[in-house]
Amino acid sequence: MKYFVGFLASVIFIISCTGNDKRVRSDSKLDYYFQEVYNNDLSKNQKLSYLDSAKTIVDLMSDKDSLKVKNVFKVANRYYALLEYDNYLIESRKALSLSKLQDDSLGIAKGNYYIGDYYFFTSKNDSAYYYYLKAEKKYNKLNDKYNLAKTMLHIAYVLLYEKDFLGSEAQTIKVLNIAKELRDQGLIYECYVNLGSSLAGLKNYEKSLEYHFKALKQTDNLQKDIYMPLYKAQVLNNIGYVYLIQNKFDKALEYYSVALKNEKIREIHPVLYSSILDYYAYSNFKLNNDNALKDFNNALKIRDSINDTAGKIKSRTHLSEYYLGQKDTVKAWQLNEEAYKLAKASRYNIEVLTTLDFFTQIDPKNGLKYAKEYIRLSDSLQDLERNTRNKLARIKYETDEILSEKEKISSEKNTILYGALAITFFGVLLFIIFYQRNRQKQLLLTQEQQQANEEIYQLMLEQQSKLDNVRSFEKKRIARELHDGVMNKLASTRLNLFILNKKTDPETIQKCLTYINEIQNIEKEVRGISHKLSNESLFHNQNNFNAILEELCEEQETVFGTKCIREIDQNITWDTISASVKMNLYRIIQEAMNNCNKYAKAKTLFIKVSLVDNELKLLIKDDGIGFNTDKVKKGIGLKNIKERTDNIDGQFKIFSEIGTGTTLLIKINLAANHG
Repeated sequence: MKYFVGFLASVIFIISCTGNDKRVRSDSKLDYYFQEVYNNDLSKNQKLSYLDSAKTIVDLMSDKDSLKVKNVFKVANRYYALLEYDNYLIESRKALSLSKLQDDSLGIAKGNYYIGDYYFFTSKNDSAYYYYLKAEKKYNKLNDKYNLAKTMLHIAYVLLYEKDFLGSEAQTIKVLNIAKELRDQGLIYECYVNLGSSLAGLKNYEKSLEYHFKALKQTDNLQKDIYMPLYKAQVLNNIGYVYLIQNKFDKALEYYSVALKNEKIREIHPVLYSSILDYYAYSNFKLNNDNALKDFNNALKIRDSINDTAGKIKSRTHLSEYYLGQKDTVKAWQLNEEAYKLAKASRYNIEVLTTLDFFTQIDPKNGLKYAKEYIRLSDSLQDLERNTRNKLARIKYETDEILSEKEKISSEKNTILYGALAITFFGVLLFIIFYQRNRQKQLLLTQEQQQANEEIYQLMLEQQSKLDNVRSFEKKRIARELHDGVMNKLASTRLNLFILNKKTDPETIQKCLTYINEIQNIEKEVRGISHKLSNESLFHNQNNFNAILEELCEEQETVFGTKCIREIDQNITWDTISASVKMNLYRIIQEAMNNCNKYAKAKTLFIKVSLVDNELKLLIKDDGIGFNTDKVKKGIGLKNIKERTDNIDGQFKIFSEIGTGTTLLIKINLAANHG
C-alpha cells in the first residue's frame, strides 16, 4: 500500500509542477532552456545541461527581483522532474529564503510546500508533515483555496503513508468539498483516488472500488489535459490492485490489460508502466497463465534501468514467489535475498517483512529464525507506526502552538505599532496646533509691529509737519522783522545820515555818530537773522522723509562729532514708498549709527541711498577699526538690522576686516513692498 500511495503522490506532484509550465515557444534563452528540460527526445544528461544553463542565468538575477523567485521555483520543478532530489531541495530552500527576503507570503507558502514534498518523497514523513502544516497555515491566511486544498491533500497522503487511514479519509473529504466548490476537475480526481486508497487501507474494498471508479469516470472531464492517459492508467492500476488484495485475479488482469493498451505510458512514466506490467504478470501467475515470467523479467529490467528502488524490491519478491511456485528454491532464494538486502538498506520495512515470510517458505529448516525476526520487526513496526502517529499529532499541536504564539506576538506588535502611530499622530497634531498658534501669534505681533511702525512714522511725519509749520511761521516772522524792523531802521538811519551831505559842522557830525552806532546794531540783528535762515536752507525743496534723514545725520554730527557724508538720490519719490519700508530704513540707519558710535571709533560715516530699477539700495560705510566677521558673534544691533531687512523682504550683507572699517549693504525690492 505504501508503495502505491508514494507512487500516486509522485505522479500528482509531477503533474502539478508541470501544469503551470506549458511549453510555449519563446525567444528568450531562459524560457528555451526551461522548455528543453521537458523535451523527451533528449537524454537526461542533455536535459540537465539545459537546466544548469537556466540555473546560471537565474543565479545572476538580483535577490530583490521578484522574477528570480519564480524562476528558482521553475528550476526546482525541473530538478524534481529529473529525479534530482538533492538539487530540488537546495533550490526549494533558496526559493523560500528569497521569498522571506522579499516578504512574499505566497512564495513562503509555496517554499514550505516544496520542501514538504521533498521530505515526503524521501520518506521523511515527520518533516514533510511539519512543512505541509506551515504551508497550509500560510495558504489559509492568504485565502488561496486551490493551493490550500493541494497542501491538505498532501497531508492526507502523509497520513495514508503512516496508516492513519481514518485521518487521511477525513482530510481528503475536506479537500473534496473545496475542490467541488472550485469546480477543479483535476483536484476532484485526486481526491477520489486518495479516498479509494484510504478505504482500501481500512479494508472497505467495496467503498474503495466505488471511489476508484468515480476517479475513472472523472478522467472523462480531463480530456483536454495532456496527462489524461496517465491519470486513467493510474486509476486502472489502483482498481487492479484492490482486486488483487481480494484475490480476484481475473478482474485484476482485466483492468491491467486495459491499462497496458496505452503504449505511451512507458515513455511518459516508466515507473507507472513497470508497476502495471509487474502486476499484470502477477495476475497471470496467480491464474497459472504461461506468459507471466516474461512480463516479470521485462518489468524488473525497466525498474533496474531507472533505479526505482521500491519497484526493484517488488519485482524480486514477485519473482521469488513465482520461482517458489516452480519449486526452484535456488532462484527463489537468490531473488529474495536481493530483495531483502535492498529493503533493509532502503528501510522499506514492510517489504522486509514480505521477504522474511518468503524465507520461512524457501528455507523451512531455518524458518523459526526468520519467524522470530519477522515477529520482532512486526512488533517494532507497530510501535513505530503508533509513535509516528503520535509524533505527527504532536507536530500538529506544536505547529499550531508556534503559529498561535507568532500570531499573538504579531498582534502585540501590531498593537504596539498602532499605539505608537496613534501617539505619533496626536503628537504631530499637537505640534501642528501649537506651531500654528505660535505662527499666528508671530503674525499678529508682526502686524502689530507693522502697525506700530506706521503709527510711529505718521507721528514723525506729523512732528515734521509741525516743525515745518513752525519754520514757515518763523520765516514769515523774520521776514516781517526784516521788513518792519531792520528795513525801517536802515531807512531812518539813511535819512538821518543824509544831512551830512548838507552840513559838516561838529554838532551835526556828533548827532550823526549815534546813527552810525545804530548801524552796528542793525548789522548784529541781520547776522542773527541770517544764522537762523542758514539752518532752514537745508530743507529747501526736500520732502518730509528727506528732511527726517537729514536731521538724523545732523544729530550724528552734532552729538557724536562724526563727520556724516550723505548722498540721497533726489529722484526718489518717498510718498510712493510704503511707510513700512521708510520706517525700517530709518531704524536700520539709526541702528548702524549706534553701532558706529559704540564700537567703530570712526571719524567719517558715509551714507548713500539710491534707487536703481525699482530696487532701493542703502550703503553705510565707516572708517572705523572694523572686526573679524567669522570670529565675532553677531550682536543685538546686527540682529535687529537683519530682522528689519527681512521684514521688508530685503537682502542684508556686511563686509568688515580689522583696520579697514565696516560696510553694510541693504537691497530692498520695492515691487515686493508695494502699498
